[in-house]
Amino acid sequence: MSASEALDAAAPTRSAERREPARHASGKAPRRRAARLVVLGGLLVLVGWGAWLGYDAMTARRELVAAADLLAGLQDDVLAGDTDVSATLAEVQVHAAAALESTHGLHWSAAAVLPWVGGNVRAVQAVSEVVETLAADVLPDLAAVAAVVDPTALAPVDGRVDLAPLEAAAPTVVAAAEKVDEGQQRLDDIDADALWDVVASPLVDLRTKLDQLAMTTATASRAVQLLPPMMGADGPRTYLVLVQNPAEPRATGGVPALVTVYADAGVITVGEVVSATIGDPTPEAEPVVELTQEERSLFSNLVGGYMGDVTFTPDFPRSGELARAIWEDATGVPIDGVLSIEPGAIASILGVSGPVTLTDGVELTSENAAAWLMNTVYLDYTSSVEHDRLFAEAAGAAFRALTSGHWDASAMLSALARGAQEGRLMLWSARADEQAMLAGTVLSGELAGTRGQSPLIGVYINDGSQSKIGYYLGLSITGTSVQCRPDGSQDLTTRVEVTSNAPPDAAALPAYISGGRTVPPGNMRVNVLVYAPAGGLIEEVRIEGAEPGVHSQMHDGLAVVGKTVVLAPGQTAVMEYDLTTGPGQPGPAAVRATPLADITVEPMATSC
Repeated sequence: MSASEALDAAAPTRSAERREPARHASGKAPRRRAARLVVLGGLLVLVGWGAWLGYDAMTARRELVAAADLLAGLQDDVLAGDTDVSATLAEVQVHAAAALESTHGLHWSAAAVLPWVGGNVRAVQAVSEVVETLAADVLPDLAAVAAVVDPTALAPVDGRVDLAPLEAAAPTVVAAAEKVDEGQQRLDDIDADALWDVVASPLVDLRTKLDQLAMTTATASRAVQLLPPMMGADGPRTYLVLVQNPAEPRATGGVPALVTVYADAGVITVGEVVSATIGDPTPEAEPVVELTQEERSLFSNLVGGYMGDVTFTPDFPRSGELARAIWEDATGVPIDGVLSIEPGAIASILGVSGPVTLTDGVELTSENAAAWLMNTVYLDYTSSVEHDRLFAEAAGAAFRALTSGHWDASAMLSALARGAQEGRLMLWSARADEQAMLAGTVLSGELAGTRGQSPLIGVYINDGSQSKIGYYLGLSITGTSVQCRPDGSQDLTTRVEVTSNAPPDAAALPAYISGGRTVPPGNMRVNVLVYAPAGGLIEEVRIEGAEPGVHSQMHDGLAVVGKTVVLAPGQTAVMEYDLTTGPGQPGPAAVRATPLADITVEPMATSC
């Protein structure tokens, strides 16, 4: 074979070898293109998925905001007495259903498991589910029974409240309140601080609206469970009414006059008027119930042995227990509960029901009732027997006006609610199950150290003058938060001023007012008790206008400092307290105080 023939024979082989790499290269290119297409397609899916989620999220947000606004309006309508809310309810349901549909599906389920995104997705879904449940299951039931629990329906007719509709509505109202509580708890379990602002903002707004709804449903639930039995649906009830008189201050009001009230099948009748001079008025006497060492130290044995002093303690449920024990020990007549009312609340009732006229011709109105009961009666009448009779008669007349039903129901409900909020109207039941439902409400009057997430400071006055000079006592309470800590505890400063506004010639007033038993006539002697919030302490007390020195101890788990002050007419004493709170109390400090004739409580400034 020549050289040329050898080259020709080898040429195809070399050419094939040269082309082989070209075939390998052409195979990889389609695969690369396919990979790019897969990635591009995946990106398009992600973008589309995100756009879909974003569109649905915007739709859901719009629908949820609309539903929440309508929910608040619907609640206002019902509270205003408008029970025909079907149109508004239908709108809420449409928006709630749209929000639920917009926040569920496979694309939402997939997003719910992603880091960073998932928590926000689950929060939005939870909100939509809560709102839809309220709209579909809770609100229709509440709307159906709204007319039953409307104040107008609860007004007495010919002295009787029809309890049957309340009893029939009870299961529905209670179940609705429980569902609202479940929704409230579900939203509270979501950490809003961990969410995007666009998600957190409507969540916080809905929480606020749901909290307001929960207050309404909880109140309605308690009402339908408590009112029928307490008004005698299951048998007659007997109540002792303490008509507290702040002219001789006690922690929750003042020295009481007594009235018995009977309830039977919705009919309320006012019974006999009794003096509060029941029991042993000597501090050495043994109480009829066992007292704690704290109670003995703060209030003496009188709190458990003498009816006139059962409200020395600022814990009204305890006052109810003590009053019941003293009453039953003295009379042998069992009672089912204790109600407290004072002249300010009586005046508010008369402002709605209209004036009442006493047997001696005195007309009591909303303008003159409080002053007459706390002061004028002691100027115009000299006998303590007359004082007790007229005081209790006025309370009885107010109760009869209340049970007449001849008044605007919404206005009366507002007056009673205001009295409860101010501590001028309180209720204790001797039935443990009923008292458990009253606990924590404004009607309970219990000793507490918190109010929600806010620290609660107690400022209470107990008279030591043994006279009615306390009508002229002025009490002013101000304060501020001076430091807030990460654990929710605070440092607070509270300023308490007590002033005698008695006239310069107070010593010449009738002896029942001017006193003179424990201090010179015209002077007043008061014990000021300041309670720290739960878990807190009173670190320091600065005093102006009085002798230094305080008495410190614990009462029912709360730190308390007592200071006895003697004031001549025109004198003022100032006590400034540095307090700490327990953890988990970041809210603005609240104050609960003795409801005196002259009291000013300024909102506590806070920087927390």
